[in-house]
Amino acid sequence: MSAFDPATADRARHRRRTGSHCARRQIHIIWVYGLVSLVLIAVYPLLPPLGRTIDFLLVSLGTLPPAVWVLRRRSPGRRRPWWFLLIALVVLNVGNLAWYWYTDVLGRPTADGTVSDLLISVGHVLMLASVISIVIRRGRNDVGGLIDTVIVSMAAGGLLWDVVILPHMDATHETVAAKLSMFFDVFVLAAILGAISRLLLTAREVIHALWLLMATLVLSFTGNVLVSLLLDPDTGARPDWTNMIFMAAYTCLGLVALARSSVLLTRPGPTPADDFTHGRLAFLAVALAAIPVVGGGRQIFGYPVDGMLLALGGAAVTSLVMVRIGRLAAQRTRAERALLHQATHDALTGLPNRREFVAQLSAELARAPRLGPVVLFCDLDGFKAVNDRFGHVAGDMLLSEVAGRLRRCVREEDIVSRFGGDEFLVLCRDASPADTADLCRRIASTLADPVIIDGEAVRIGASIGVVTAGHTSDAEELIHRADALMYTAKQQRPVEVPGVRTVAA
Repeated sequence: MSAFDPATADRARHRRRTGSHCARRQIHIIWVYGLVSLVLIAVYPLLPPLGRTIDFLLVSLGTLPPAVWVLRRRSPGRRRPWWFLLIALVVLNVGNLAWYWYTDVLGRPTADGTVSDLLISVGHVLMLASVISIVIRRGRNDVGGLIDTVIVSMAAGGLLWDVVILPHMDATHETVAAKLSMFFDVFVLAAILGAISRLLLTAREVIHALWLLMATLVLSFTGNVLVSLLLDPDTGARPDWTNMIFMAAYTCLGLVALARSSVLLTRPGPTPADDFTHGRLAFLAVALAAIPVVGGGRQIFGYPVDGMLLALGGAAVTSLVMVRIGRLAAQRTRAERALLHQATHDALTGLPNRREFVAQLSAELARAPRLGPVVLFCDLDGFKAVNDRFGHVAGDMLLSEVAGRLRRCVREEDIVSRFGGDEFLVLCRDASPADTADLCRRIASTLADPVIIDGEAVRIGASIGVVTAGHTSDAEELIHRADALMYTAKQQRPVEVPGVRTVAA
């Protein structure tokens, strides 16, 4: 028992007090930030046009300090999503300022097609990159589940696009570029919403930052859809109250950065069971069929065929389905290999087991090599005493150490097997008498080195029976002969005397 150290105890109490104080201060900052943002959103419709612009910019610019704060508090290896977030917010705010310049200063009804519009689009792409980076890091242990959820959510987004948004954009004679931009926003946002939903469903704890991120995406998705549906086709203007939705999205994003649980967003989440059930397969089948069915339905009812949905949406969903099938095939292959390895190898040492050794020896005998294969039957001397004195765990460690040493003694084409207990078999392919003698010397040399168990040097010996196949074509008979020679070697001197005794025939 260590002596009590007052200085260490004082430092520990100081760290606890400091951590508690920082936590209270962070919660206070979150409340202040949230309440101020809510007030700015609430008063937005009551302000004159210039006041609304300033109010909107205050909320959007207010996200920059939290983004800088969270970036500085993350370790270098976990900063990529937050770098994307900070750069995206900078670009978006520059775009918002440019929008204000075009609409309020220059008096244009809209800033569509200007540098401002380009900056906002770039900012949205960077924001998506930040969220995707979080999804990849948080969901790296649930790739299969994420793919399934994304496929279904993309199909749902395609239906929303084809049934609600596209008819309105056709009626208002929107350009192909505007349709393509809106299609991208809807399709990608739907996919990311599905991925975030999966992360929320599989989380084993309440992660407030993840829920706030979900709220941010839902608000952005809702705002984009409403803007598309309510946009005036003649002037390009939209209802001013829709800005309040984007202001709420900015507020939630700032709270994501300030939340204490934001540190969990870049840590790998749990590993749920990836069971490809009939229900999940049915969902994927429906999602895969939804887009072509909707496209065909439009043609049946006399509507124009939606080429973007069929080409881009179909390609995206089909690609994800193929990736999912590829992952399932790879998982099955790995499982089959693991089962085969378990069936043919010893669990403790990783060496081929008795059945695999007999199969390899039989194949070698059937090959009729120029030099007959040589079998070494090695039985450890003194192992029982070590096992009784130090326990079974130490005995297992000793067996693993011996297995490793034997592996290092043989050639690449040779095989070392654990026959059972403290018995090992070695198959030397195409071995001359000189090769066999060299191998026995290497085994004797490597087993002469002590093994450290519980801080004590332990030495063990071995008795080895060596037999060359000759005209023998039966693997079991060859092993039996080597076993008999091993017992002859064991009787040459007492097992209490460490060393390696070899009898060859």
